Amino acid sequence: MRYSAVFALDDPDALVGAGLSCPSCLSDATQLSVGADLIGRCGCNTCGGAWSLDLEPQQLLRLSLDPPAAADVRFSRASQLPPGELF
Repeated sequence: MRYSAVFALDDPDALVGAGLSCPSCLSDATQLSVGADLIGRCGCNTCGGAWSLDLEPQQLLRLSLDPPAAADVRFSRASQLPPGELF
C-alpha cells in the first residue's frame, strides 16, 4: 500500500504521529525509513503491517528536525537534500 503523507511542517506532534500511524491498526508505534526518493518505507511494531508514504520536502524537514516520539524515523545518507530543495 502507498499513501501520501498528510501532515504539515508546523503541525504538532500528535498530527504528525497520526500521519505516520499504521493504516491497519492505527498504532503510532511505527518505523519509517526515508530514502533519497522521498518515499518513506513504513512498518508497524504492533501488527507487523507495511506500507509506503510519499513525502514532500517540507515533511522530510519536519521529520528530521522534530520526529514524533512514538515513531522510529531513520534516514539514508542519500536522502540528504541540498538546502534549495527543501522549500
